Amino acid sequence: MLKDTLLVTICLILSSVLGFIAQIVFASSFGASAQMDIYFNILSVPAVVTGISAMIFSSVLIPTFAKFKSNQLELNKFINSIWIFILVFGVLFTLVGFVISVINMDFFIPKNEDHLKDIGIQVSLMVWIGSGFTIVSGYLSSILNYNKQFFKVAWTSLLPASFMIIIVLLFNKNLGVRSISLGFCIAFILQFIIFLKASKVSLNFISLNFKQIPYKKLLLKQSFLVTLSLLPFTILVPISYFWASKLEIGSVSYLGYSQSFAGFLSVAVSMGISIVSFPDLADKFANEKGGDSLYKFEKTLRYVLLIAMFAAGAFIALRIPILTIFYQRGSFNAESVNNLASVVPWYLLAAVFVGGLNLLRNLFYSKGEFKYIARLGLIIPIIFFILAGFLKEKFSFVGIGIAYALTFAALFFMTVYLAKNKEEKFLTNNFLIFILRNASAVIIASLFVSINLPFILNITSQLVSIVSSIFLFSAVYFLSSKFIFKLKEIDEIKLILISKLKSSIK
Repeated sequence: MLKDTLLVTICLILSSVLGFIAQIVFASSFGASAQMDIYFNILSVPAVVTGISAMIFSSVLIPTFAKFKSNQLELNKFINSIWIFILVFGVLFTLVGFVISVINMDFFIPKNEDHLKDIGIQVSLMVWIGSGFTIVSGYLSSILNYNKQFFKVAWTSLLPASFMIIIVLLFNKNLGVRSISLGFCIAFILQFIIFLKASKVSLNFISLNFKQIPYKKLLLKQSFLVTLSLLPFTILVPISYFWASKLEIGSVSYLGYSQSFAGFLSVAVSMGISIVSFPDLADKFANEKGGDSLYKFEKTLRYVLLIAMFAAGAFIALRIPILTIFYQRGSFNAESVNNLASVVPWYLLAAVFVGGLNLLRNLFYSKGEFKYIARLGLIIPIIFFILAGFLKEKFSFVGIGIAYALTFAALFFMTVYLAKNKEEKFLTNNFLIFILRNASAVIIASLFVSINLPFILNITSQLVSIVSSIFLFSAVYFLSSKFIFKLKEIDEIKLILISKLKSSIK
């Protein structure tokens, strides 16, 4: 499993790096403009579904696939029976979504920018086509992941950012922001073709009968509950853009860029291990052996949080020079950098909690306990809507970022509370103390670097300053976490790395 985790994580990190590069290209080409506001607004609507579709399919279907493990013929029949309905849903999703978007296009266009309506319609067409293929591909990816063909799924995550970068660089002057959506559309069509070939699903739909699908009522119920549980991970984005669109032009763009940073961090630290570990976890709970995995699960969760908090702390301390060196060019000026730097720390803080939640969700899904987190999925968006609306009046778009971080922090600790209440000696107070100690070590390192950063910038270049400060941050964090807060996880990670290094040499 470690090899699969490593390969998937590398692909996801590369995908996130490409996504980061894509954001740099977008910022340089279009800045924080009305066109970018339109793109982010339109993309956020289908993303409410597409952002969670793959997770819905995986969380509901992989445990169900496990029930057919002893009968491959029945499993294949079940997979092919579901396939036609997912395909039809994907087509309807695209058509209905595009028509509704066109009818309500004024909602996506900033005030006094009616001349951009045609661009909005064209962006919408390409975004909805790409989103429809994303949904169908999400189902196919769950089949491949269950069969442990993780790499075939993971490497295609490089396609969206790659195509968007290429198309924008080639056609941004002629197409404007439409070049982003064109790259988006092409990438997901190609991903679908790759998954279709790899999954080997049947294209003979004549004999399929929905009434003959086993567990259909249970699957529909679980899908509904999983959708509710995942709402905070998608619907908070359009809510953010809704409030930001009432502020000055560019506010939506700053939140969109910040969201990309948050996605980079949460995906890099948690999504690989989450994807690879889920099928085994589902199998164990299906065979009533899941209790033996809880100790290992909590240890993995601690490692994910430790790494995520470390990375977030380092970036927050160095956000100005990092954003300046990567973003300050073309249409993205110094003022834009400062505006982005004011809100991105809150999204990075939220990403730490999202990283932990990516693992915690799997625990509930593997056990079939969907109701508990579904209730949270209903409550959290309401809390965020109220909180973001209030804080934007006080702190403009930064207030929306603050609300985003506070909301995910609340969701994380409520989920931990539900999880530990179901199991003894699991996620106890020691886990919360670990979080507090690690956070303290990160804060000390961040403050130390922030205080010394102006001096370092005065004596060397920005790039050298960033590299030097990262080493300084790492040293201070290591010393404080090991000798002041005595985090045993530091030694455990070191031993794991040394062991794997020795085995790879052999």
